[in-house]
Amino acid sequence: MKRLRFGAALHFLIAIGHIACLFALDEAFEAYGIKDFMHQMVSGHIWMLYALTIGLAFAFCVAGLYALSATGDIRRLPLTRMAVITIVVLYSLRALVGGISCINDFTWLRCFSSLIPAVIVWCYWPGVKGNFYTNLR
Repeated sequence: MKRLRFGAALHFLIAIGHIACLFALDEAFEAYGIKDFMHQMVSGHIWMLYALTIGLAFAFCVAGLYALSATGDIRRLPLTRMAVITIVVLYSLRALVGGISCINDFTWLRCFSSLIPAVIVWCYWPGVKGNFYTNLR
């Protein structure tokens, strides 16, 4: 349960980080090397970058709430186990892709950005097990 709570805290911190980046969005995109891609993706509609960042912050908050739901700290959310499994799968893929990216072109930012998803997978792993939810009652 402590690991899931830690995972929830990480998600809330990531969400806060995304909100903080709203004040220097281009600099954040530049640091990650995605500035041109992001501007190309929204084809001149800069407001979409802000909407996307706010949407991501909201998604990270929802992921944190699902961890708290799995521990029983808040009211049970619908499809909690399925959401936790989905989070584990997505973050496993993110950690794998980021790890491969680090091998090809190492930077500390890239390494750190791959390590955090791996930590989140470790935090959420107890919530994948079916017997975890029966032990809460």
